[in-house]
Amino acid sequence: MAYLRPNLRYRGYQLTCKLLCALALIAASTMGSAQETQGGTGPDAQALDTGVLNAQAVSPLTEAFDADVLDAETRAAGEAALDLVARLEAEILLEELVNQERYDEAIPVAERMVDLTEEELGPGLEFGAALSNLAILQRRAELYDQSEQNFLRAVDVIREADGTYSRAVIDPLLGLGVTYRLRGDYFEAVTIFEEARTVSRRAYGLLNEQQIEILDQLSYTMIDMEAYEEADQHQLTALRLMERIYGVDTMGVLPAIYKFARWLRSAYRFQEERNQYTRAMGIIRDHESNTSLSMVTPLRETGASYRIQKFPEGRGISALRRALEIIESQPEPDTLMIAEILVDIGDWNVAFSKVGASGEEYRRAWDLLGGLVNGDALRKEWFDDPIYVLRENPSSRGIRTANDPGTLPGHVLVTFDVTEGGRTANVTIVESVPPGLKDDSTARAINRSRFRPRMVDGQFVLARNLARNFTFYYEPGD
Repeated sequence: MAYLRPNLRYRGYQLTCKLLCALALIAASTMGSAQETQGGTGPDAQALDTGVLNAQAVSPLTEAFDADVLDAETRAAGEAALDLVARLEAEILLEELVNQERYDEAIPVAERMVDLTEEELGPGLEFGAALSNLAILQRRAELYDQSEQNFLRAVDVIREADGTYSRAVIDPLLGLGVTYRLRGDYFEAVTIFEEARTVSRRAYGLLNEQQIEILDQLSYTMIDMEAYEEADQHQLTALRLMERIYGVDTMGVLPAIYKFARWLRSAYRFQEERNQYTRAMGIIRDHESNTSLSMVTPLRETGASYRIQKFPEGRGISALRRALEIIESQPEPDTLMIAEILVDIGDWNVAFSKVGASGEEYRRAWDLLGGLVNGDALRKEWFDDPIYVLRENPSSRGIRTANDPGTLPGHVLVTFDVTEGGRTANVTIVESVPPGLKDDSTARAINRSRFRPRMVDGQFVLARNLARNFTFYYEPGD
């Protein structure tokens, strides 16, 4: 998806520096004029030189302004600096609001940024970027029509200033496509994404990684359109692109292989996913060794793939144990990596143990985290709230898709406890719409699911009154 430009997300320090520089420019231009008026000598000039503004030093400045002695060039510099200050102040405020996800409040500031940028710089790339930022915020606030108009305006402004195939036009095109997709205008979204990819290839060459995000958006749109083969093809195209850039059997292509494997997992194509991890391990073995730390990622993901598939195949737990062996065999084993693998093994045992898992791996992980700087935060993240380790979903019988004509949204709200061993208890249907349609199926799914148990001070405790809300679409009368 399109993001706010870096100057609204990561440049707080730089913006502050620019703001201080602008203030310094204003002060310098004012001081320079005042010094010229006073001849640059005497106690007033000395006060200005040392940065100590006493009453005597300030009075000539006031007189200079009152007497209108500033020349045109100095006035212009001061006014430009004031405009810059206003724009930077608005930019800093906008960044704060965006970081806090207060989009409704951020929109007026972004509109002010658009006006200030146009006043200061005129139509051009910066103005187009300001329009694009405004459009992103409007989209996040679900103001899709306004977002569309400002993205279109940004595209026109940038192309007028920098040409049809300007690199700067890619982000607003991508943002426009996302707006169309979220609004349900899928064909328009596909057209815009294809246009963005054409510009990317013209601007950066046929083999450039910037296309990957565009291909991802095309895949998401195809899924929305239930065109699954086309969605898959775009992901395969992204993988082939990275193979051409880095080579089919190099270490550099591994992130692309893992990304494609995650895509296959999301489509429940688990064996194909694991085939990608096998390929990755072969590459690592050829370039590094069978005991390289690089092996840990495909081994962990192999174990996770079997668990998420709910397939207690021995190769899954073996992969996790092998990953742990590799880490522990290093000259200086990484404590965090060991803790992560121990939690993976604990999750496997809770998911598939017939007699109840001992929790030994979780305890070891908890103890190891105690020696890390951020250990308390990780303990809270990993163990404070129970997490699915084996997830059963209600049956799909009687369920329709949102695109089916005549369907209505339904839901089942269920509460339950998670025991010290990760099993569920006291499953209760709190609310269901329509009543009774998926109640039994939902309760059965929760009873069969398994969770990572809650830990407090290194001890497993009962987690009470957890809630899950299952949503679906149904056709009345089914």
